[in-house]
Amino acid sequence: MIRLSRKSLSALALVAGLGLAGAAVAAVNARAVIESREANFKTMGRSMKAITDGLKADSPNMSAIASNAATIRGLAPKVSTWFPKGTGPESGVKTDARAEIWTDPAGFAAAARRLEPEAAKLEALARAGDVAGARAQVRAVGATCGGCHDKFKAD
Repeated sequence: MIRLSRKSLSALALVAGLGLAGAAVAAVNARAVIESREANFKTMGRSMKAITDGLKADSPNMSAIASNAATIRGLAPKVSTWFPKGTGPESGVKTDARAEIWTDPAGFAAAARRLEPEAAKLEALARAGDVAGARAQVRAVGATCGGCHDKFKAD
């Protein structure tokens, strides 16, 4: 039988406690990251809805549409940074992110990057007051979002 001194037992207990605390912090961080990315995607979704609803009007408010397009364009380059390792299904926190984001990081990054130029085109068309162009481009932005959702987002 191995005998440990009180000092050794205390050190062992401290190491074990730090390990548990580290795991708890990791879980809290995963939750915070997931909540933050969901909030960002909701912001993008609200902007997209405002754009599509606005473009249905007989005389769309292109300034408002451009503002919402700028929100999407501003967030688009950040999308791939919202998925650090440890914030997927394995985190134990509810997420719609599929494991493919981490098992195919190059494919995910490429899919996420496709949004950037499409969002920039939409903003430019809206700022130029090109209603027909913006209507066509909003479909292109939606298709780009859908292409990423198909492979990397759970239903």
